[in-house]
Amino acid sequence: MPTLTLPLTARHPVAQGTMSFAFDLGGQTFSFKAGQYLRATIPHPPYQDDEGNTRTFLIASSPDDPFLMVATRMRGSAFKRSLAEMPLGSPVNISGPFGSFTLPQEAATPVVLVAGGIGITPFRSIVKDAAEAHLPHRLVLIYANRTPEEAPFLDELSGWEKQNPNFRFIPTMTRPEASKQAWQGRTGYVDAPFLQGALAGLNRPIAYVAGPPGIVDSVTKTLLEANVPQDSIRTEEFSGY
Repeated sequence: MPTLTLPLTARHPVAQGTMSFAFDLGGQTFSFKAGQYLRATIPHPPYQDDEGNTRTFLIASSPDDPFLMVATRMRGSAFKRSLAEMPLGSPVNISGPFGSFTLPQEAATPVVLVAGGIGITPFRSIVKDAAEAHLPHRLVLIYANRTPEEAPFLDELSGWEKQNPNFRFIPTMTRPEASKQAWQGRTGYVDAPFLQGALAGLNRPIAYVAGPPGIVDSVTKTLLEANVPQDSIRTEEFSGY
């Protein structure tokens, strides 16, 4: 796989405790499919620990963006502290792409995306790409968070639903009472009745699940309870987030 040395050109808080980081391609080519991941290495990190100076991130930007963007929960590791504090313009080695957590070529099969928290990153790429490329795939995104403040990219995803008639967005908050802002959308956990309602009218969908291991395991079991076959479920776990 090719390795590019790209400058860190932007970082922004995208939710409570979560930041995005962008690396400018500067005309270089990094061809990937929405849903894939990259490996980032900081050559001379200001902070170091036993976990090393390389991390894997699912790509949150779309293939048409002139930069690569990732997003992560900020948990205080040396690598994340380095990303958060090193000067903009600092070089980062990017290799990839890797993975096959991508949309099927067959557009007739509906796709249900289920994200918990930071698991939204590959789905942001997929949904943005679908809107920009006018893909014919029918997409349903179920996005669970405790509060709106903790939900990265919430407003963007709502906007893409308005742009793409083939995309349906179903966010839900499990602890809306803890939010400082009003939430008028769905509430509660992604249980079997929730999924059965979201899947209504979809003929033999494929399900993609992304998030921390506990959420992925729970949602996978719930999908099985909602009569989605095991071989129609694909998962991506975010360990250490």
